[in-house]
Amino acid sequence: MNKKLKNPVGRPKTLDRAILIDIAFNEYWLNGINNVSLSKIANLAKVSRPGIYKEFGDEDGLKCEVLNKYTDILLTEVLPQYYKAEHIKTMFYHIYSTVGYPVDIKYFRGISKTNKVKVPTKVQGCLFEKSKLEKHKLNTKSKNALEAFEKNRKKAFKNYFERMQKTNQIDSSLKLDDVYNYFIAQLSLAQCLQINGSKKEDIKKIINTAFSLIVKPKYMLH
Repeated sequence: MNKKLKNPVGRPKTLDRAILIDIAFNEYWLNGINNVSLSKIANLAKVSRPGIYKEFGDEDGLKCEVLNKYTDILLTEVLPQYYKAEHIKTMFYHIYSTVGYPVDIKYFRGISKTNKVKVPTKVQGCLFEKSKLEKHKLNTKSKNALEAFEKNRKKAFKNYFERMQKTNQIDSSLKLDDVYNYFIAQLSLAQCLQINGSKKEDIKKIINTAFSLIVKPKYMLH
């Protein structure tokens, strides 16, 4: 009876699309989407670079798939919280959680608290936010993936901020678009501070100070 032959030594194995995306997912999240070579991913997956090109079209295609995987989890597990949240703590805790500061999951449950993804050891920050900071270095498919999710989260965030204004937790004189843009700016700031080595406790203080400009005093966190 003939035995199934193993791949000859040195010959790349057949590409498994899902496994390859998982490997790239972990590497991009750990090291940054523009800081991982395709050769490294190919070596980790034990496949050839031409095989990756054949499967995804180009490196941008692989990055796009990874971003889609990440943002799909955000769409189904994280954003829905904003349509139900009734307290300003959700906004604060969202940013705290992206830099690893402990939060009460009653008010916000980040991607690391879902059962949809295994978070890489020693990973820091949010893959989406970190990739957004490097958007100018990305190509069309990856940029489109970022922009598609941005539209969805803008809708969810504005829905939430409108309720926060109606309940007088956020200054109601501010335009919703301005509140949204301000919040997004703080998300980016938190990621930049973390990347540059700031302690999570210090980032929390900076974010609290920033939010004191739009949040009513009695709802401020300290």
